[in-house]
Amino acid sequence: MWSKRNQEQDLRVLLSRIDCAAEPTRDLVAEILHHACPRLSAYSRCNVSLTPNDLVVRLIEAEAWVELGLWLIGWELPDWGVHQLSRGDHSWNCSICVRGLARNWVNDVADFQHDSLPLAILGALVDAQLRKVEGQAPSNVTVLRRREPIDPQLGPVAAWCADLLGLSPGRP
Repeated sequence: MWSKRNQEQDLRVLLSRIDCAAEPTRDLVAEILHHACPRLSAYSRCNVSLTPNDLVVRLIEAEAWVELGLWLIGWELPDWGVHQLSRGDHSWNCSICVRGLARNWVNDVADFQHDSLPLAILGALVDAQLRKVEGQAPSNVTVLRRREPIDPQLGPVAAWCADLLGLSPGRP
């Protein structure tokens, strides 16, 4: 329970930081990756040779903040999609929502407005993660869990594939 409360607080502070920022910075993006991207963090702990972190690093180095934000929404919230991305009189608006038929359409939308397009997108990502932590938004996707290898000679991914295909040692 305490970790959930801390996670909510961290995400709220992060939303405030995004709201106050004029443009994305590497430090702010690093905080977003740390606090609002649990799937990416879990995946990077696996011993997989080609990880999404390679792409994330390249996008950060290129300062491709819009592409990074849209990629993170797809990776972290695979059952969500961009609903609206528009420019008003003075700010950008990014709305993301659960794909398919939503039970309560109004509550299943994460919305963020900012003068900067990348920060509007990243803010919507953080808002969606906050809604998930608070239990307000539905999601059937959870953080990836690392499985222990069944056979010590197999790596975690190979063990998972073997288990999935029913090729694990000791199985009929």
